[in-house]
Amino acid sequence: MTNVSVPLALGILLLFAPVVANAFTLYGYEDDYGLVHLSEEPRDEHYVLIYEGPTDPKLGFAAIKKRIEEKGAVSKDRKDGWILEATKAYRRMGLAPLGPSGYPAVIESGPLLDLVRTKSAASGLAPELLYAVIEQESRFSSCAVSPKGAAGLMQLMPDTQAQFGVADPFDPERNVASGAKFLRQLITRFGDVRLALAAYNAGPETVARCGGVPNIAETLNYVDRIMTRYAMLKDSHPGLSPQKSPAAKPKAAAKGKSKAAAPAS
Repeated sequence: MTNVSVPLALGILLLFAPVVANAFTLYGYEDDYGLVHLSEEPRDEHYVLIYEGPTDPKLGFAAIKKRIEEKGAVSKDRKDGWILEATKAYRRMGLAPLGPSGYPAVIESGPLLDLVRTKSAASGLAPELLYAVIEQESRFSSCAVSPKGAAGLMQLMPDTQAQFGVADPFDPERNVASGAKFLRQLITRFGDVRLALAAYNAGPETVARCGGVPNIAETLNYVDRIMTRYAMLKDSHPGLSPQKSPAAKPKAAAKGKSKAAAPAS
């Protein structure tokens, strides 16, 4: 029997061992406005590799931000003033007069209404509910920003943006699509619309710990206003006023037969 040295044997094993490709890669950077962009491949020169490995790292937003900072992929030309200006604009809009019901006038037509119909259908939500949530969150301002960093029409928090891969939270379509999916997930998880709304406002884990709507004034008001508006819209704008099909023409009376007119009630 021929003796094979240990180094040679290891070399042969390594030579014929299968090459395991890194199944997961994540690139990203933080732009001039403090927005984090993520992708599975570098889309331009701004993206740097922040993770590469055989398994999904399931990084949270804080961990992603830390890796981007460590890689030096944070823009040095920061424009922080835009957040203050956007917040001021949102505040002015929020102070606009409300109707007699305590809610703004209902949007009757246009791209925002079309967006609500499309994304509610895609996520299995009632369009009146999705409309009520967006109205409460941002009053339909796509540039709305909260002091906590929530952004866009559905006020997506940074963690939610990262969860759904939203690079630009001010893109109305991406924002509403992701917000609607998130709300749908919460309804599925808690099995109740009121609890899902509370989770959207206060966070899923807060609701899970409480076992109900938490006794937080902001959250209680949030849930009540949306549920009230939801009921109002179902009554006044069912399906948010979809196009009605033309009424069917009355059938011609049979020959030789006639009906007496019914008395007015």
